[in-house]
Amino acid sequence: MKQIIAQIAVPLLGLAGLCIELRGQNTAILIDSDIRIFTVLATLHAGGYDYDFSHGQPVRLSMAKEFQNISPRLRERIQKFYQDHSEGQKPEEQLSKYISLALLCEGPPEFKLALPLVNLPPDAQSVYGFLDLVKELYTQAKIEVVWSKYRAYYDQTILRYRPIINQIIFTTDGYLRIASGSFLDRRLTFIPEFLVPSNTFNARNYRENYYLVFGPSEKLKTAEIRHQYLHFILDPFALRFTLPRDTRIALTKFVENAPGIEDPYRKDPQFLVTESLIRAIELRINKIPAVKVSAELDSYIRAGALLSRHFYESLQTFEEGQEGIRLYYPGIVKTIEPETIEASFNAAVKAPVEKPPELSEVQKLLKEANSNLGDNDLEKARELFETVLTKYDTSNGEALYGLGVVASIQNDRESAKECFQKALESSTSDKPIRVWSHIYLGRLHDVEGRRKEALSQYQAAIDLGDNTRNAQEVANRGLKEPFSSKKRSPVP
Repeated sequence: MKQIIAQIAVPLLGLAGLCIELRGQNTAILIDSDIRIFTVLATLHAGGYDYDFSHGQPVRLSMAKEFQNISPRLRERIQKFYQDHSEGQKPEEQLSKYISLALLCEGPPEFKLALPLVNLPPDAQSVYGFLDLVKELYTQAKIEVVWSKYRAYYDQTILRYRPIINQIIFTTDGYLRIASGSFLDRRLTFIPEFLVPSNTFNARNYRENYYLVFGPSEKLKTAEIRHQYLHFILDPFALRFTLPRDTRIALTKFVENAPGIEDPYRKDPQFLVTESLIRAIELRINKIPAVKVSAELDSYIRAGALLSRHFYESLQTFEEGQEGIRLYYPGIVKTIEPETIEASFNAAVKAPVEKPPELSEVQKLLKEANSNLGDNDLEKARELFETVLTKYDTSNGEALYGLGVVASIQNDRESAKECFQKALESSTSDKPIRVWSHIYLGRLHDVEGRRKEALSQYQAAIDLGDNTRNAQEVANRGLKEPFSSKKRSPVP
């Protein structure tokens, strides 16, 4: 997913939720939930906005269902606005401008623009009228009630990410040899949002304020978090220490005519410089083997991070020295040679491109089945899971687990128990499937009043130690009190 940068001035807006400062008293870096983003995306879902809901985060599907009972008239107006402003983009691509709008409006209940319309970035400006619908949805769908219902999941995610982000900051500051917390009036906020697809992230910076909005998932967004943190640290350097005039002119001219360069690099030379440096730093911090580094650099350069190789090689000298990046940066910018950069790009274009491995037929079927499960098309999901079992692998753990989820949603408890038990016995089931099979079995036993069997399943989940989607907290909750389908909380 591309970083999207909007260069305008805007004050930091109030965020609701369990706001946690990172690195002790460092108030410049926060992780927090945001009711503005939640409400804007809730409005999109109320109008039928859709994307691939992975069964890996059923809480998203549960949330989306909360907005289905609005008035038909409001739903039609939301749908019309969305369609009229789609510009032929895919749902995932359209999401970006609505998140931008959410970050540039005030909070509920008015959702007014936080700055004059003419000062909005183009993407938010194109959909600013959506805020009228957001305001109506907020009242009609009782968003505050829904927000309160799910706040525990946001709080859990914030607490889960806090030590991860602290470690990222610590190691990154250590590599760059900079003093933590010296950010003047600038601020960086990480915002987890369950209504955002788990495989995407949206990065923004409005002058002194930086944001990273992401969908929580089983795999922590460590790379994306560090990438945005590096932008937060290094963007001011490109403003303060600009390229030499002749180098800047030559580079700009080359970028205008070079094939395959992505738009952000063509439009913003400062972004090109910083992104190139960040890519090089990431390779260095990750200690990528030399045999893989060249291919990685070629891919970055082809996209437009033309200075990646220059910075990667320069960082070797930086690592061997004692000075911090603040002192070292001006020197590596001054030594950029346009002829070398052009030669590096031409070599990258000619270099062989590694194709990602194609999905097997089973993987394609499982992906489509999980997508349909997320869309609540249970019959199609069941058909695809069964195809995997009958045509390819009679004991496929993921397919058995998927059938168990379908059966449990349809209240076919016997079939669900059978599928989850078979998933536990399958040699292809990984720990996430096994731990959640135990939890589902525990819940099914609780619903049937078989508390002893339920406790055994919850304990088995705990013994596995896997914490995918907060499994350990859910299993411990099951030990403390029986699960009730009548008072069902959102599935995590």
